[in-house]
Amino acid sequence: MAAADRRERLRVSTRSVALFVALVGLTLVLIRMVAAAGRVIGWMLVAAAAAGLLDGIVRRLAMRGWPRGRAALLVAAGTLLVLGFVTYRVIDDVRVGMRALETAAPAAARRVEESPRFGETARAVRLAERTDEFVKDLPERLRGGSTADAVRAAATRGVAFLTTSVLTLFLLLHGRRLASAAVRQIGDERRRERVMRVGAVAYERAFGYARGSLLIGGLSAAVAYGAARFGQVPGAAPLALWVGLWDLVPIVGAAVGAAPIVVLATVMNPWRGAALAVVFVAYQVVEDLVMQPRLERSTLRLGPFLTVAAGFAGLELRGLAGALIAVLAVATVVAALDELAPQR
Repeated sequence: MAAADRRERLRVSTRSVALFVALVGLTLVLIRMVAAAGRVIGWMLVAAAAAGLLDGIVRRLAMRGWPRGRAALLVAAGTLLVLGFVTYRVIDDVRVGMRALETAAPAAARRVEESPRFGETARAVRLAERTDEFVKDLPERLRGGSTADAVRAAATRGVAFLTTSVLTLFLLLHGRRLASAAVRQIGDERRRERVMRVGAVAYERAFGYARGSLLIGGLSAAVAYGAARFGQVPGAAPLALWVGLWDLVPIVGAAVGAAPIVVLATVMNPWRGAALAVVFVAYQVVEDLVMQPRLERSTLRLGPFLTVAAGFAGLELRGLAGALIAVLAVATVVAALDELAPQR
């Protein structure tokens, strides 16, 4: 009877309360630190992703007898030149399009005001005046506000670009040694060897998949640029970049990205638009049946759902760089799980 009347009592000591409060406070401090250092962490992640993508080229050059430092500098310089050329072409196309828009848009608005069918409504809403104001204000909007705001934004982007470039070069030179040193902290030899093996295989497969996908995306952008120039579509470089980004989405990415080029070409010349549609459909077939299967056989199959989900999640958090990092992270996890899965 005495045993049945016993009650379990929870005793909370002063030490437990103090430890709990300290852990909660430490957690809050860590959260604040991560939030405050979000920009720096983003730079480090972008640099790590860029170094991982370029490391394969550096290793190939090193295998041909190049010193690793010289190979890393050459690859980094070549990457900067390519990015600079693409940026120049995009900005130049936008600049030319802006000049044409400044003349064409107000003239088209005045023609609408003079038309017998829509003229009265257009004049009532002051279409020509509003269009002229919009065109005059558009450069400032594209610039991101006033000249001072644009200068501040450019300075911030310049610091980010310089920091990321230096970190990328540092990781290209010393990243493998840093990773090896981190793994050597594991005391158990068998576990250390297993972690090294799984990590190396996951890295090779995930970043190989990413490099192949970027290469295919670059090829699709080149095809789109040539098609847009052939179809005399304005803004060929930005539209080609749009196609290359969409091509990272499997199965339908290139076709969806090419839709603006086909529509614009069709508006100007229906036959030319139809020809461009045939070109893009043929390229999509070759990519889906030849290039993508070869890439997946040599690396891994990520699938459209994971690619789209990770891409949009990263895009929402950190823009295009976040999308790339998210896809790389998912690919690495999939490759590691595939390596850890029991072999049949």
